[in-house]
Amino acid sequence: MKNAIAEIMREFYEEGLPEKIHPRVVEYYEKARNATSIIGMRRVGKTYVAFHRIQELLSDGIPLERIVYINFDDERLRGVSANDLKLVGEIHAAMYPEAAKEKCWYFLDELQDVEGWELFARRLVDSNRVQLCLTGSSAKLLSSEVATQLRGRSLDVEIFPLSFSEFLTFNGLVKTVPQAPFSPRTAGLLRNAMIRYLEEGGFPDIQGEDLRIRNKLLQEYVNAVVYRDVIERHEISSTQALRDTLDYIIHNYARKISTRAISGALRAIGASDNRERISEYLQYFVNAYLIYPVSIRTDSLAVRRTNPDKFYIVDTGLIRAMTPKNDAERGWLLENLVFMHLRRGNNKIEYYINKSGGEVDFLVTDQNSKSRQLIQVAWNMEKSETSDRGLSALCLARDEIKVKDCLIVTWDSETVLDDGIKVVPVWKWCLG
Repeated sequence: MKNAIAEIMREFYEEGLPEKIHPRVVEYYEKARNATSIIGMRRVGKTYVAFHRIQELLSDGIPLERIVYINFDDERLRGVSANDLKLVGEIHAAMYPEAAKEKCWYFLDELQDVEGWELFARRLVDSNRVQLCLTGSSAKLLSSEVATQLRGRSLDVEIFPLSFSEFLTFNGLVKTVPQAPFSPRTAGLLRNAMIRYLEEGGFPDIQGEDLRIRNKLLQEYVNAVVYRDVIERHEISSTQALRDTLDYIIHNYARKISTRAISGALRAIGASDNRERISEYLQYFVNAYLIYPVSIRTDSLAVRRTNPDKFYIVDTGLIRAMTPKNDAERGWLLENLVFMHLRRGNNKIEYYINKSGGEVDFLVTDQNSKSRQLIQVAWNMEKSETSDRGLSALCLARDEIKVKDCLIVTWDSETVLDDGIKVVPVWKWCLG
């Protein structure tokens, strides 16, 4: 194992960083005697956030020899043990003895898959000599999960697929993100960009690819999550029910989904339908940042039992790659996009059902200011039974829970209704 670790470290020093590193719009936190955890689904760009930080260090005059980067997802490190981790410092000191005596930065990718990694990480954090950055595709790295092992000294940086504003600059559609008011030409550009964004999604490596290659790559991303982050990580031997559970979620996203419903669907096709096991599968996919649950806003256990979580998918492009295209689904797709935009912020997100049974898609609470907003998502606001029902649900919810800030996000409608509720197109809302 020593030779494999040394080989991987040597490759980093010889090859250096990629030529093109596109900066992401993220807040990177670094503090002495604390670990930084960069977390998100596979292929969202976590490693490039780490590379950008390394680039900043080099620009600040820190020599590459004082930086250690290792990807523990490398096939050559299969079977690495906690005892092997001490070799990292030994090999670095042997390669660069003078640099190793000074403060160093360790960037360790997917370390959480090494059994017993926590003690090694804590020793590094306890040291004044090492600034530690962990990147990984598991919620096990969240500060709340490693609070005991790292004694509360962990700072989280969550990474998601490109936001709409990042999508615009990443693809060279704009040099800088435009701000309102928009000229007719800019508004047209943004509408067309939103069409692409909704269909293609925001995974960095699929940008600019044709439909066939894009779908193949996105399907492979999902397969990697299923195999590497769930089956391998949790040692699952019987995998069909696991895959069927995910398939059900992806085909019923943005809707309330109970383990009872999944169990019934699995039973109908002759698959295992153990509800306790299904709950475990759902949590595994949540921990891998592939799906996101949203609970009902209520203090009543009885109401919660009869209104299960809604589930959203990490990326609309991924949904398109995994399901047949159906224009009837575009409202759900828009709702999923709105959720992921909200999830990037420091928000608590719930759905709300008023006393008449009308549902509001999102009750959003800012974790900092504690301000609240009700958001309904509708493809358009043309007079229809669906739009009338959504507006009525929003108005009743506003009065019940005393939330003044109410918004309807649509595909391209914009107005202010008589009762003061704003209607805004999604392409403009995402840049607000």
